[in-house]
Amino acid sequence: MNNSIKYLLLSAALATVSCEKWLDVTPPSEIRAEDHYSSAEGFQQTLVGCYLAMGATELYGENLTWHMVEMLGRQYDARKNSTADDYALDRYNYTADKSVKVIEPVWEKAYSVIANANEALDYIDRKKDELDSVNYRIIKGELLAVRAYVHFDLMRLFGCSNLAGRTDLESRYTIPYATVVSKDPAPQLTYAETINRMIADLTEAARLLEIDPIRNRYPDNIYAEANVDKFYDFRHMHLNYFAVKALLARICLWEGSAENKRTALQAALEVIKDPAAVFLASGLQLRTFTDAAKAPTTEMCFPSEHIFALGVTDLSKKIATNLNREYSAEDRQYRTLCISNSIADNLFEIKGDGVSDCRYKQLYHNVDYWPEGTKTPSKLYQQTSTGAEYSYKNLMPLIRLPEMYYIAAECYITGPDKDLGEARRLLQAVRTARAVYNELDENLDAEGLMAALEKEYRKEFICEGVVFYFYKRLGYEKLPRQSDVMSGTAVVGDAVYMLPYPDFEKQSGRVQ
Repeated sequence: MNNSIKYLLLSAALATVSCEKWLDVTPPSEIRAEDHYSSAEGFQQTLVGCYLAMGATELYGENLTWHMVEMLGRQYDARKNSTADDYALDRYNYTADKSVKVIEPVWEKAYSVIANANEALDYIDRKKDELDSVNYRIIKGELLAVRAYVHFDLMRLFGCSNLAGRTDLESRYTIPYATVVSKDPAPQLTYAETINRMIADLTEAARLLEIDPIRNRYPDNIYAEANVDKFYDFRHMHLNYFAVKALLARICLWEGSAENKRTALQAALEVIKDPAAVFLASGLQLRTFTDAAKAPTTEMCFPSEHIFALGVTDLSKKIATNLNREYSAEDRQYRTLCISNSIADNLFEIKGDGVSDCRYKQLYHNVDYWPEGTKTPSKLYQQTSTGAEYSYKNLMPLIRLPEMYYIAAECYITGPDKDLGEARRLLQAVRTARAVYNELDENLDAEGLMAALEKEYRKEFICEGVVFYFYKRLGYEKLPRQSDVMSGTAVVGDAVYMLPYPDFEKQSGRVQ
């Protein structure tokens, strides 16, 4: 049994009964909570329960990674069959019944995770004197990071686009930032206040997680007592110290001011340059680029690059219908998520620099039902076409190392510390890791480097739900392939970029 599966089973064992009943929209009673949080194990169970809930279909097991958000980012061919469940969503019709049935559960499940993280945060300070330092600091740091992570993605989905180009962040309200468990709804704050709260949570999380074993700064024996059940192994499957820094980089770049771009650059470079070398029992060295030759055989999802990943139970079943190797013509129009050969060939520049790109050669499955052919992304496949299982199953990457290179590169292109040569070097480092050996043109200006960066995002993050946010953050007024689903001359704005609040939130007075 491979190590990631062992960890997933360990997590599930810790969560059995307690977490399944614990993670509910309605917090448990005070008496039950006191009993649950009577030991470090109770806090561990709630934390694991948060991660398991984040891996649900409503969130990162499907909608916020390989399905809904990828469709919105035009990473797949448009649906042709109007009876498909996601046809309206694919066309940004967010008020259609089938779209509402996808969007509202995202909000509900996300705030359920936040409520449970908040309750554990409340009790962990009450029980501080009863916990050892390792458990207290690491668990609290992760819970703060969970809260910031989920709130940020709610803001990215339901909030407005292009924050850097707006002048109303001090007065315009965004999603509620819940920090306590209460019968009263959390108040809405402005974008500026909400981002400051996220940054404050992550700053405190990073301080607490300075002792994180993933940093490899302290002797193993200080973790021995807290880690007797191996809870602190496989740190890349928790919001660890480097994941907190990576999330800070995401949020600061999203806000987009010169000051925050400088912070984003520093955080991204820390993740890239920190000398800590952490090996898993499987032999993987974390925070290193996956060998391009291994991607099609054992490491389809680039596991050594995972800064933060979730264990998603039965991922093969979740993707079976939509990321299907042997789909039919009807499936292509109705169910299967795919990309035509001509689009893929152009994106990856296979007649030029990209002819050797491992992302093109090894992470697509060809289907030849149509004259031009079609490809299905295979990054999340769980077994080969012969039935043999890939290593590192059931892993859903939420933050990977290349994104830190891209964030740092963009900050060098558009931030206050401009260095186009360093931006080009960072982009080329990822290209080289993907077996694209021809160097980027050294004469590329800022505009040319941003165009190259966009291509890299589209190639690198297929099935990961990242590209839509790239366009939204920068306020793209045109989307690739938008003529497939709307007028090619239409100007894209917040009607596309902002998912609507659920009706029950608007009826209670929420302002979007």
